[in-house]
Amino acid sequence: MRKSLWLDHELINGKGVSIPEIKTIYQSLLNENERINDEIVDSIECNDYVRLSHLLANRGKIQTAIKEVESLHEDDLKNYVSTKERVSYVLTNAAESLESKGENVLLNVIKSLEKMNQSTHSLVTKSLDFSSKAFSKGNQINHKAGKFLVKKTSKGLSKLADAINKKS
Repeated sequence: MRKSLWLDHELINGKGVSIPEIKTIYQSLLNENERINDEIVDSIECNDYVRLSHLLANRGKIQTAIKEVESLHEDDLKNYVSTKERVSYVLTNAAESLESKGENVLLNVIKSLEKMNQSTHSLVTKSLDFSSKAFSKGNQINHKAGKFLVKKTSKGLSKLADAINKKS
């Protein structure tokens, strides 16, 4: 019996409720207060004063409940951070950190690729120039060789014709 009274006393003072449940209740009270404030604005705009008086009474009760929860669990509401919230906070920070580092790495990779592209372009240009000069020189040598052969052949044929003419 005495234990039952002690538990009832703890529940009345709100000490037998877990911190996550208290946070949930507190948040729902805040949400309800916000909803009632919005309805109060609507009822004022609609000139519905009966509804307004009911809403004001409900808001008073909600605000009293919020103050009670805050006074009983002020430290718990401020200091308690659930495991889910801590994990979420850590993951958010890690994602933000990796995002900025990832952007820096991406920029470095892009710069490196641009430099490599420029050097490749330069090498291709130089090799094309060299190839063009080599083909040009080859064509010149081929032309000179052909000209030389034609000249020697024509001289040889001319001498042969002269020799044939002298013998005849």
